[in-house]
Amino acid sequence: MVEPYTKQKKPHMDIKYKLVAAAAVYCTLMTQLIAAETLKIEVDNIETSQGMLMIQIMRSEAEFSGESPAIASIMQRAQVGNATFSASNLPAGEYAIRVMHDTNGNGELDSNFVGMPNEPWAMSNNAKGNFGPPKWDDVKFTLDGEATQSLTLSK
Repeated sequence: MVEPYTKQKKPHMDIKYKLVAAAAVYCTLMTQLIAAETLKIEVDNIETSQGMLMIQIMRSEAEFSGESPAIASIMQRAQVGNATFSASNLPAGEYAIRVMHDTNGNGELDSNFVGMPNEPWAMSNNAKGNFGPPKWDDVKFTLDGEATQSLTLSK
């Protein structure tokens, strides 16, 4: 019986396609690294060295509202005074920052019976809420190049 004709793959063609795909991925990554932005976060008014400073960097309203995880989180033991943090290789765009000083180390921002925080906190642009947390439009800022956000902790 005669076998039907089938086009044979050429092994060297598979390699070419893989090399082209790898080059495309490499170029995309290099473009992102070249266009990477740096965010400097300065936190003032740290009144005690008890507990941890917890910082979240968010890129969208969904991350800000807790519907999806933050793009970056930083946790460091608190020290009285000021602290400076840096996040690099971020893509340009809109961001927001949330800082909490978890003084008792339970991993959450404690609040009183009406929901007002008992522990120090801050948001980007030093935004304050009105009968609740600030809104995305109040905390968002544009990162294009290098930027610094100076935040003051308060209760």
